[in-house]
Amino acid sequence: MSISRIVTTRRRPTRRPRPAPRDRAPGAVDVALAEFAALRGEIDNLANAHRTTMGLNITVVVALIGFVLTNNADPHLILALPPASGAIGLVYQWYILHAKKIGDYINEHLRPMLVEHTGDDRVLGWEHQLRTTVYPTVGSNLSGRLSYLVLFPAVPVVSLAAAVPLLDSGWYVAAWVVGAALSATQITIWARQARGWVCWT
Repeated sequence: MSISRIVTTRRRPTRRPRPAPRDRAPGAVDVALAEFAALRGEIDNLANAHRTTMGLNITVVVALIGFVLTNNADPHLILALPPASGAIGLVYQWYILHAKKIGDYINEHLRPMLVEHTGDDRVLGWEHQLRTTVYPTVGSNLSGRLSYLVLFPAVPVVSLAAAVPLLDSGWYVAAWVVGAALSATQITIWARQARGWVCWT
């Protein structure tokens, strides 16, 4: 093999990408708006997920109670309701908390940066308005909070009370304790959210 052949078959060094010219490089505003669009898309996905979770909880509650009442099934099956509904409720709460964290990031980081670059304090103003105008008002989103209270904590709590006479074995007691713990946890989380987001008086 000739020397010229060897030279031409050598691997060429990898070229590093050249930085984009300043007139084509994305500015801070473009990057912030792109990040905002991605975060809003994630909030939309979380909203769809928590609606699906609420529907799942309704389906589980109706199906289980209906099966026990209409088919003369073993009443001990009602002990499955508090753990199932409690777990679904915690997932639902996670969706809400995660969406709130995203909203906090938009309001506390993206919005001030865009206000500084644009000189207009009206940009991305919805998250700021939620915290300064909407949430502090009397009864803000009260119907949503109460509907959550009925659909998630209330049903397991009633089921726990109704199942007390059925605790005739260790397994049933364990299921009752797990359901009580999950229900207490989601009620605590809900109460903290309600205190921070909703004006009750």
